[in-house]
Amino acid sequence: MSVLTSLRDSSGPTVAVEFAAHQVSAASLEFRGHKPCVAAHAVEPLVDGALVPSLTTHNAHNRAAVVAALGRVLERTGRPRRIGVVVPDLVAKVSLVRFEQVPARAADLDQLVRWQVRKTAPFAIEDAQVSYVPGQRAQDGQEFIVSLARRDVVEEYESLCAEAGAHAGIVDLATFNVVNVVLAGSAPSMVDWLLVNVAPDYASIA
Repeated sequence: MSVLTSLRDSSGPTVAVEFAAHQVSAASLEFRGHKPCVAAHAVEPLVDGALVPSLTTHNAHNRAAVVAALGRVLERTGRPRRIGVVVPDLVAKVSLVRFEQVPARAADLDQLVRWQVRKTAPFAIEDAQVSYVPGQRAQDGQEFIVSLARRDVVEEYESLCAEAGAHAGIVDLATFNVVNVVLAGSAPSMVDWLLVNVAPDYASIA
């Protein structure tokens, strides 16, 4: 589930926080009718080296500075207890996998996905948090978009939020949420398109 999808659900968090190497930012949404509107937003810079996004090792090198910045943006967005969290793309490895036949049971599909991505995972699959969503369906099989991250790195971001007094109900990637925003604001398109998300320390193509 994406942060944007959750924000559409009245039971989900209405505040999203994005962590980046240079800043922590937050936005609070409210719905006026069926239209989402930004109710509040805040940005706090981080000192160099406080947060270094990485796929293979811990990210927060100065926890106190990150938690302090997070606390300030939460204060300016209503002190929410539940939030959606957006992390840098560098935290996860995203792959496209295709299966000619898809198992009927969810547990079997989960095992098949894990078996497929373990071949290129930069760490033990047993230490990974894996999520996936169906992509295109073609005559030669079903495609899946698979995200792979170290479980302890995801838990690190969750613990930063907990230390600042908020529960991270959802953790998602930056570019996925840029795509979600584009799709939410556009009519369905049948033509091919390309999105390039450029951040100060990386660029992603979707």
